[in-house]
Amino acid sequence: MLKLLACACFISGSCGFGCLKVLEYKRRYEELTYIRYILNTLLLETQNRRGTFGESCFRLASKLKAPYCDIFMGLYRMLEKERKKPPHIYWEDKMKELAPGIPLKQEEVKILQGVIRCVDGTTPAMPIEVLRESIIEWDKVIRTAEQVRKERSKVTLCLSITVGLLLCITVI
Repeated sequence: MLKLLACACFISGSCGFGCLKVLEYKRRYEELTYIRYILNTLLLETQNRRGTFGESCFRLASKLKAPYCDIFMGLYRMLEKERKKPPHIYWEDKMKELAPGIPLKQEEVKILQGVIRCVDGTTPAMPIEVLRESIIEWDKVIRTAEQVRKERSKVTLCLSITVGLLLCITVI
């Protein structure tokens, strides 16, 4: 009886571990797609040129969820009110702070840091070409993450179930 209980625990534990890893891959992919949405919205705001770049950041902050909203609101305050340091320095610092919360690789952080590299705070808008280049690079990152998610999800689930079965065989 205890062997059956141990087998059930091993199988459910290993399957649970596999499912958690699959959810981790899915969360990373969804976060990368959300960042793509942010970049796309920033491009649209910049193309429409309904004010300064700081005002575009303010409008964008109202549309975003928690960590991103704070970043764009801080960028707005810095551009429109404080002007203590250059915007690209603030942006780079915030992207470094954001990276541990979201599983971003070093090259992905560099892409995000380069998004507003030409903004100096005095021009009404940022060069659209720079933003488009960043979006193209980010699309490559998303495609890679999607491939990794699909491949690793299948392998992770198969391995976790296999390990659970092997542990059951060992117990029996």
